[in-house]
Amino acid sequence: MIDERSILTEQPEIDTQETQTPEEQTEEKRVAIQFPLIIIRTKRFSKIFDRLGSMRASHYISWLLLVLVPFVAGVALYLIVNSLIALINNPALGEISREMGPQAILMLPGINPMLPIVYGWIAIVVAVVIHEGGHGIIARNVGFNVKSSGLLFFLFVPIGAFVDVDEAQVKKARARPSLKVMAAGVGGNIIFGVTCLLLLLVLVSGVSPAVNGVYVNTVAEGMPAEMAGLMPGDIFVSIDNMPVNNATELQTIMSSKTPGDTVGVEVIRGDSWQQSYVTNITLTISEDNRTIMGITTYDLQTELRLENYRTFSIDRLSMYMVPPTLASGLVPYSDFLAPFYTHNLGPVWVILANTLFWLWFVNLNLAIFNALPIYPMDGGRIVDILLKRFAGNRLSGRTIRWITLGLTAICATLIIATIVLPFLL
Repeated sequence: MIDERSILTEQPEIDTQETQTPEEQTEEKRVAIQFPLIIIRTKRFSKIFDRLGSMRASHYISWLLLVLVPFVAGVALYLIVNSLIALINNPALGEISREMGPQAILMLPGINPMLPIVYGWIAIVVAVVIHEGGHGIIARNVGFNVKSSGLLFFLFVPIGAFVDVDEAQVKKARARPSLKVMAAGVGGNIIFGVTCLLLLLVLVSGVSPAVNGVYVNTVAEGMPAEMAGLMPGDIFVSIDNMPVNNATELQTIMSSKTPGDTVGVEVIRGDSWQQSYVTNITLTISEDNRTIMGITTYDLQTELRLENYRTFSIDRLSMYMVPPTLASGLVPYSDFLAPFYTHNLGPVWVILANTLFWLWFVNLNLAIFNALPIYPMDGGRIVDILLKRFAGNRLSGRTIRWITLGLTAICATLIIATIVLPFLL
């Protein structure tokens, strides 16, 4: 509900009149081009910030976000330190990091090998809009002016948004409203990200296996399987009329055979799983004296993997932090596994699932980074405001500045160490 009595619910005890001259206001409406960046400023979103900021719920949400940010900052520091320890203790992780390269730390689709270009850019633009919009809404809720807002383009590709809150008001105001504004961006990303995760859980709960069996990954040239007509992508469903649901069952059947035996196999192929192919294969012997037909297989275990994603628990949270591009053999909505599942929504469920995942993933990472006490990020500004509020009478402004910069240097060093360490070990 909107409180019609006042647009502002918490006055910051300063002059809230617009401080810009008419010339400055006109200038901000212009399109600024700093090639290859294009900045479009507008005051048209001000009414949205005013309306949402005037809602009574915004007052309570701002308190929730303020409490949430220190927790997110703690999680961020834990993840960084834990990553450093893991890199030192597990050389295999360092090898993975070296293969991915230092660009993996950048949240830029097309440069970061984890981020798909389309889903990645959509998620980044939405995350930045949520982040900056949170600042704008809570700024109006506590009585700060929002001078302008707008979009940032790289050439003609939207890459972000911004909200220009009156910095003079932020610096002169009491600590509480300033802290709320700083916390709004991080908190907004966390709430939106968690909402996307919950929607993803609901969506995946409606997914069911389209087929059970053993996936044929490769077919060796000149081997019995190829001569019998098997193809990569086929799925074994039976051998000698015995069902094959997983690799263990396939190995059990094969262990009872000897070279020269002929087995009848049934496979299905095609994305619709409607086409069945039945043939006979004469088994041969491998160099290590195993009975083989000349294929490598992939154990789908579709139902097991699906159950992991249908139900949620804290110990399974890490699964939802693994990008589908890196866990294509595990995540049901990866490009590799998606054809093996079906949903009442039809093929569009895969698009929705990937969109929700990347919105969750990018919003979470953006929130974690901004919550770190790195100045001038939100976390660093929060630390600076708190020091001035609780230690301003005992410490000089210069000392507070050095403390803030010291924390920034420590956090930056930890982040750089996670990038550089794999190449030094």
